[in-house]
Amino acid sequence: MLYKLYKAKNKTTDVIYDDSFEEFSKIYKKYDVQVLGGGTNVEDNSEMYLMIVYKDKNHYEETVKKLQADPTYNDLSKKLQESRESIEVITLESSYEY
Repeated sequence: MLYKLYKAKNKTTDVIYDDSFEEFSKIYKKYDVQVLGGGTNVEDNSEMYLMIVYKDKNHYEETVKKLQADPTYNDLSKKLQESRESIEVITLESSYEY
């Protein structure tokens, strides 16, 4: 299993991510990627977290290629990038299935 934890810092706290989270979830599901969850930091609502799971590194690499060719994913990503100050991605790997 390959886990990706995304931590996004937004330029303002006015940005609402509920719709984009739902849209990203639909896209990930289409490519057989599991969304474990996500949300806003209760102590700093300009921080948003998202954790997703790929079957393995190969599944991740194949999915990235598909996402790069997906117009909906690209449009949604572009909208989020405009309101984002920074993003950090942490990759975790585990052979243990929960």
